[in-house]
Amino acid sequence: MRILNSEFDLARLMPSDEELVVAFVPTNRDIYRMLQACHKLKTIYIHPETFKELPCVGQTLLYMQKVELVVDGDVPKNPSLREDSAGENQETTPPRPASLVMVSR
Repeated sequence: MRILNSEFDLARLMPSDEELVVAFVPTNRDIYRMLQACHKLKTIYIHPETFKELPCVGQTLLYMQKVELVVDGDVPKNPSLREDSAGENQETTPPRPASLVMVSR
């Protein structure tokens, strides 16, 4: 499992990578580059807040290539999103929802 913290990590992808953890908001081009670089890609894990900003075209590309998109609260957040929530009190944060798995056929 490879963790991608920024678009610069896309250069390190290998054709044998099957699972990716995406900690930034990828553009459609970034998603296309992931699909081109990882021929055996099966699953991408992403944080719920990052998923909200994921482009619909990128989601469609993943669906068409039968890549499972797993939205999970345990995945690291986008660094820019962490700065926004740094001032929030941890006690007032509601509990995170259960993981959401988008199944493609």
